[in-house]
Amino acid sequence: MIDNDSDSSIIEGIMTRVWVFFYGTFMSARVLRQSGMDCSDTFPAKLAGYSLVIRPKVNLVKVTNSMVYGGLAFVEQGELNRLYKKVHETYGHAYYPYPVLAEKPDGLMRPALCFIAEDLSSGDPDPAYIEEMIQCAQEMQAPASYILYIESFKTANKSAPAEANVCRQDDEF
Repeated sequence: MIDNDSDSSIIEGIMTRVWVFFYGTFMSARVLRQSGMDCSDTFPAKLAGYSLVIRPKVNLVKVTNSMVYGGLAFVEQGELNRLYKKVHETYGHAYYPYPVLAEKPDGLMRPALCFIAEDLSSGDPDPAYIEEMIQCAQEMQAPASYILYIESFKTANKSAPAEANVCRQDDEF
């Protein structure tokens, strides 16, 4: 039985926080804090079955045998809603939460939300954004092959299908 007088604030705090797999620059706790999130830390994680795309904004697409590296964070749901509302207002793209299963370097699988846009316009990615994403991926200890994959967006061939340029699942932390 729950003592409503003493435990309600603890339970409310737990109930309003969710695990989120972040990719792009949001994988970094530093960037999340700069964006107004109360995020003390993000943990390196990877997500199988998705590939990172930047057209010009970052997104994930389902691609068999591919892998995305990012950060796993336990964040307050209200702050999360404000973050993606601001992204929508600033860039005009709506990202929606999808349930995923993220893997930490120790093999622990964590159910989480991951925000993915259903439709993004095409365009060339901003080289400064790519450089910032590389820095964030390095902070999260992403493998060198993933860093090179992110760098490939600087010179990506737009006519090539997404499946031709993916980070494969055999890459490790």
